Amino acid sequence: MHPAPVLIEQLEQNADQLKRARLRTMQWVAVGLLVAAALLFALARSQRGGHPAWGYLEAFSEASMVGAIADWFAVVALFRHPLGIPIWHTAIIPNSKDGIGQSLGAFVENHFITEQGIAERIAQADPASLLGAWLRDPRHAQQLGDSAAGVAKQLLSMLDQQQMRELLRSKATHYLGELNLSSVAADCIDALIADGKPQELLDFVLDKGADYLADESHHAAIGDFALNAFHIENKLIKAGLVLYEARMIRSLQEFLVAVRADPQHPMRARLSGWIADSALHLKSDAHWQDTVKRYQLQALASDKVQAMLGEVWDSISERLLADLNSERPALARTIARMAGNTGQVLASDDKARAWLNDTIVAGTSSLVRRYRGEVGDFIESRLALWSKEEMSTRIELAIGRDLQFIRINGTVVGGLAGLLIYAVTQAF
Repeated sequence: MHPAPVLIEQLEQNADQLKRARLRTMQWVAVGLLVAAALLFALARSQRGGHPAWGYLEAFSEASMVGAIADWFAVVALFRHPLGIPIWHTAIIPNSKDGIGQSLGAFVENHFITEQGIAERIAQADPASLLGAWLRDPRHAQQLGDSAAGVAKQLLSMLDQQQMRELLRSKATHYLGELNLSSVAADCIDALIADGKPQELLDFVLDKGADYLADESHHAAIGDFALNAFHIENKLIKAGLVLYEARMIRSLQEFLVAVRADPQHPMRARLSGWIADSALHLKSDAHWQDTVKRYQLQALASDKVQAMLGEVWDSISERLLADLNSERPALARTIARMAGNTGQVLASDDKARAWLNDTIVAGTSSLVRRYRGEVGDFIESRLALWSKEEMSTRIELAIGRDLQFIRINGTVVGGLAGLLIYAVTQAF
């Protein structure tokens, strides 16, 4: 399969060959008429005294030759010097190449590339409706989703994984370091207090604690914990504690049950006060805020956290690749669904269509205002790349076949004019 530029060049060459062949055909037709007129003139001239009709034929053929030659000169003079002779005001197109480029650029710029003209054309086309109809087709929506997934997969494979890993780790570290963790924590505590979550958490702890104390299999461990916590080495005191161990545990259990059963228990109020006080300190106490900030930065600087942040990109890319390599990627389905929904909105919502059309018009008008002056310069610069001969050849291939009809018409009309003049002369 040929690349697009090569294919386009071949098509242009084929088109030029066809135009050149048709031009030659019409040139031979015009030359043939001139030759026919010359033969008729010679025949009529040789039979001049035989019959009055030969005079009319002679006048017709003579005027036909004059008309054919004059129009041949006029047509040829547009593109080159007739017979190679540099006659004044011939080879008009090659000699006017720069002026033609300037005039053509200015004409296109002033009469075609205008805000009003383009806006009217866009309004007639109604691109919002066309886009909506295209997106509503499930095949188009699916094609759009599949194409987007394919592009995403290719882009993902082209990325430098190590660079992306370091970039994401650096950005995440910077963002988390700039985060005001004290304010976030205070807001979370306020939200928990507003929802009554601290009391629910306390009820949960009380229930679990009471259940733990009620299980006699835990009592020995509780006693050992108390002895170790107070560093009691005296055997007499140890014996006393073991003796009162069951009573101590039962008393603690009764306390937990009492707090759990009484919503107005002072312990609950103290807990709420402590939590609210913590939120207040996090909001306004500079010492608390500095402490939280210090621990926050220390945690972010730790090797473990940095390694975890570095693995974020690996996790993201693995999940994306797994999805993109699947038979129906979620990204493709999502984009297809969004495309279909967009098509439905554009089909049913007049305001949405009007907004999109107006946006396209506004964007296009802005481009026209910005680049309109460059259109003429672009056309002029492109034509400047052509040589005089190339420009003349291109124009001749474009309109030369039609210009040959001028020669044909000149032959016929010239002959008729000569015939009319001769007839009038003979009449008077």
